[in-house]
Amino acid sequence: MDDIYLIPKSIKPFNISKKEIYIGEIYTIYPEAYEAKIKDICLRSYDNNTSKYDVIHLGEVIEGVNNRFPKLRLNFLKPEDIIIFFDSYKKDRTKYIRVFIVAVVVLMGSIMGIMNFHADVNMAHSQFMMVNAITKDAKSYMPYFQIPYSIGIGIGVALFFNKFIPNYSRGEPSPLDLKMVSLNKEIENQLRKKQ
Repeated sequence: MDDIYLIPKSIKPFNISKKEIYIGEIYTIYPEAYEAKIKDICLRSYDNNTSKYDVIHLGEVIEGVNNRFPKLRLNFLKPEDIIIFFDSYKKDRTKYIRVFIVAVVVLMGSIMGIMNFHADVNMAHSQFMMVNAITKDAKSYMPYFQIPYSIGIGIGVALFFNKFIPNYSRGEPSPLDLKMVSLNKEIENQLRKKQ
């Protein structure tokens, strides 16, 4: 009995008009000698598909391969059902407007968050006392301290998300990237439970 190893591919959404899904489209197959034999095994057929996603269970993959090659033993390097997504690929005419609106809302929310935090910890008084200790005239020199301080907050956020030095950030994920991976995992787990 020969061993075959299947590794899930990073799958982009399929076109919603796609009629069939094959093993080779969702798995990388090892050893390569068997790739040509089993990559064209059809796992799903669709007529008038309107679903946004589908779950391909491991049992279906095993059954599809064993029907054609009963002496092959499949080993999954990620033993979990595969979720495939569908997209109509229609041109989105409102994409940039929606991105702009979301960016404005997020910017206003972050501004309000920072302002409320500063009010809660009485940052204005702290800055006033600091500038007064250095210059003895806090009212005149306060803007010279607050402007670089405000710019520093923005630079600090950019550094935190690794967007300031792109060469440094290329090899490692930012905290936002890690959160998105975690969120996508939770979404996939919920979709698997629905099936």
